[in-house]
Amino acid sequence: MTNQFDHLRTPQLKEPKAKRGKEPSDFERQWLVTLYSQGQFTQAEACAKTMTKQYPRESLGWKVLGAVLRQLGRTDESLEPMQKAVQLMPADYEAFNNLGVTLKALGKTEQAIACYRRALELKPDFAEPYGNLGDALRDQGKLKEALASFQQKLKFKPQDSEALHQVASLSGITTERAPDKYVEGVFDNYADKFDNHLQNVLQYDAPKRLVTMVSKHASESPSASQRVALDLGCGTGLIGVAASSLAAQIVGVDLSAKMLDKAKARGLYQRLVHSDLLTMMQNEAPASYDLAFAADVFIYIGKLDEVIAEVKRLLRPGGIFAFSIEALEPAPDNQAASVGYELQNTGRYRQSPSYINRLAMANGFTTLEMTAATIRTENHQPIQGYLVVWRG
Repeated sequence: MTNQFDHLRTPQLKEPKAKRGKEPSDFERQWLVTLYSQGQFTQAEACAKTMTKQYPRESLGWKVLGAVLRQLGRTDESLEPMQKAVQLMPADYEAFNNLGVTLKALGKTEQAIACYRRALELKPDFAEPYGNLGDALRDQGKLKEALASFQQKLKFKPQDSEALHQVASLSGITTERAPDKYVEGVFDNYADKFDNHLQNVLQYDAPKRLVTMVSKHASESPSASQRVALDLGCGTGLIGVAASSLAAQIVGVDLSAKMLDKAKARGLYQRLVHSDLLTMMQNEAPASYDLAFAADVFIYIGKLDEVIAEVKRLLRPGGIFAFSIEALEPAPDNQAASVGYELQNTGRYRQSPSYINRLAMANGFTTLEMTAATIRTENHQPIQGYLVVWRG
């Protein structure tokens, strides 16, 4: 969630000596905003709760409390204070947008849309709700309306990476990769419910299946006690869980700091790097890994040429690379099939088997397995893809 309290900040705060009144002092307001702005969310939560108890009619306490609880991943708890905030501030466009974000996260899409629209009625040049509204409309399959909403956002924030990516995806334009800031935001917001949602709702088991495939082809030399594995786009560490018996050391890299926090808590990774994949790999020594994994990562990177070349450079001779892709199958009217990848209206990419095979040949990989599979389930529909294992 963006920081909607910056306009309240002051460069220096001095606590007044005046007695407490019926509403918080300027110092109390500014102190709460400062805690939030500096990312001190635990302290901000305590401060906001104190303010809501002492001044229950003061809207700022409820507004900040809701925002803080969202930042702490306690979305269910954030709903009540956000609802209280809009009751006390019926003309506060930020409060309505914040409530919409929480409602959307709780699966209450129609109510979220109503909040976004109300925020825009109150402030038509407020950019953020246009993007949030576009996202919600796309989830409902209203693609033309979603495109129009993202285009409206670009009128007010022409360089907004998320809006640019979404407009491309909904306009049939294929770009080479999703913007880092967009991917980071998606997974920072997703971190707290990631494992449960992927495994129990989307029926996602690519990490386990990839590791099972790799275990069939991993040679006795080097032994598991000597192997080093690289987990590209490690997320919360599902590959680490599945591959812990295959390698003595596992190194993970991800754009999302919140996902990395989850991975770190597992205690399975010897090193975790907060970076985009390509930059991280370019800074690694050649021939330093025995195994590499990329589970459900290439859906955010269309053109894989540079990434694959770096994987090849980092693997020791005979090393194994295992990854998953969403399937782009050839079709007479599909120009993207000749390129090898396509940006879908979901905002994700898919690659063709022929493109993957060309990359293997160009980089000196031997295909050990390339298995058609259901990658996950979305909206009760199977998403088709491939699980691929190469040897370097």
